[in-house]
Amino acid sequence: MTKDALPGFRSATLFTAATRRIGGNATVFHLDGERFGVMHDLVEIAVSAGALEARSREVVPMGATVSVGFEATEMTARRGEVVHCDPCEGGWKVGIRLADAA
Repeated sequence: MTKDALPGFRSATLFTAATRRIGGNATVFHLDGERFGVMHDLVEIAVSAGALEARSREVVPMGATVSVGFEATEMTARRGEVVHCDPCEGGWKVGIRLADAA
């Protein structure tokens, strides 16, 4: 792990010093392809202006266009693209590059 990555997270390319963990869970909703409408729960969420990384119990396929809804009231739903989904203990580490907020 590089010094730029958050502890427990693999992606130094997605994250910056502005990355922070948020409370609560989130839900990913597929917006394209045959998986349209499929949802996945996310936990252990870390987010920056342009990226999110979290843990999922299920695979969230790379390249999928998704909408992310947050339990935390200070967070607004965002659209993004899954850029990695790697196996980890107890599930999958999912990285999502977030589109600009509306």
